Amino acid sequence: MIKKFGFLLGLGFISTSTYASDTIGSVVSELTMRHQSHAITTVKLFRPIARFWAVSGSNTVPLALASKFLTGGYISPEEMKKYESKLLTQNRMGYLQDMSVSVYPFPGLTESNDQLALKQISVGTMSLGGISFTKDAFGIVFRGNTPYLGQRKELGSNSFMQLRQRYIDFDFTLPLKAGNWSFSTKVKMSQVLDFQRAETNNLFLESDKNADSIVLGGNFFSQQTGYDFWGTGVGFQMGFGAYRFVGGGGLSIEVFDLGVLSVNGIQRQSRGYAWEQGNLKPGAEINLNDVNIQSVGLTGTDIKASNWFDRQRDSVEARLNIEEGVQRGTVLSPFMASINYSNALFGAKITGYRIGVKYIHMVGFTPRFSGEIQWIPFNGLRLNHGVSLGGFDTFDFNSSLTFDAGRVNGETLMWSVYLRGIESFLVPSEFHGGGIGIEVNYPFGN
Repeated sequence: MIKKFGFLLGLGFISTSTYASDTIGSVVSELTMRHQSHAITTVKLFRPIARFWAVSGSNTVPLALASKFLTGGYISPEEMKKYESKLLTQNRMGYLQDMSVSVYPFPGLTESNDQLALKQISVGTMSLGGISFTKDAFGIVFRGNTPYLGQRKELGSNSFMQLRQRYIDFDFTLPLKAGNWSFSTKVKMSQVLDFQRAETNNLFLESDKNADSIVLGGNFFSQQTGYDFWGTGVGFQMGFGAYRFVGGGGLSIEVFDLGVLSVNGIQRQSRGYAWEQGNLKPGAEINLNDVNIQSVGLTGTDIKASNWFDRQRDSVEARLNIEEGVQRGTVLSPFMASINYSNALFGAKITGYRIGVKYIHMVGFTPRFSGEIQWIPFNGLRLNHGVSLGGFDTFDFNSSLTFDAGRVNGETLMWSVYLRGIESFLVPSEFHGGGIGIEVNYPFGN
């Protein structure tokens, strides 16, 4: 017979939490497992009843600089120049923050079955953003044009997107079977709180060496709603999961948040793009002449002080042919997909391992490959250690701990704490991303 502790431990390898996919997470399916001569015929359904997850990353921008962007803080010109020197021709950066609580079921209420059943309802908020940018664009935005007088800076192609929403998430099990596969689905209804998007193409800026003029060319657009507590749009997303046991371990394939967002009140500014009514994507590009901003009464001091645009906004916008408008329409929701394989090793200090890949459809995110091992230093405490490549970052060393936190209605309450990008917390001036997550898990049903 397998002891209860080992029994619960083995279940942790069936699947992973949606966001904490670099650490062995909570169980989201009810399956029958056979491991060598041991048989597990009942699966405890562990689900998060409260969760917080925040992560950021970049392939070049170190965590120390990124944190100052988010929280504020002085960055000296010397530091900014040093950061710029480390950038590549094309760079990326992004972040994700998710916070949710479960409102159904209540502990001890739900029993498992083989029929279509609503298993959980959660409410929460999510913020997600990403940017892809060139080295020259970074220099102009954060250092101004003064260091580049007499130079032509190829700002090139840049893209940015940010979305904030609150949501209610319904999680169902499905009465579908295909061989050894079991299935689940999620339905999410969301309220858009903030939507922002911007792109540039073939953008350049050339400053006269005497700072008497600026030549600007290329196309760009921006769309934004601004934050609205009461909402500026609605969304509908779905998710699907498939689970089975393979080679003594568990294989999971999951897709979440696949759907559309309908957004209202979008303020648009655009140069060099054609637009169709109701379409939030730009149409054909329009070739416009480069603009020499010289005869608007600017002095070298105005340009160097970087306040010339605010003081001459109307004149500059007219010369640049900036078109403005208000839009509404639909956009594809940033969806997530993952494949994970986990295997439990009974009777050993190293009690299991997991390998997987995850993708988020967001600017700045690349497929994230990860692997980890789990071990138990003593009863009631489980530690996971691993490494991941990709995502918003380049690589991360990750760790987590899960521990029993007492019993509720006769069942074990489990806490998990995740730490992603340990190297960035140790040396934030050199490494590029980090994250932290906390989950409280409880087994619903038998």
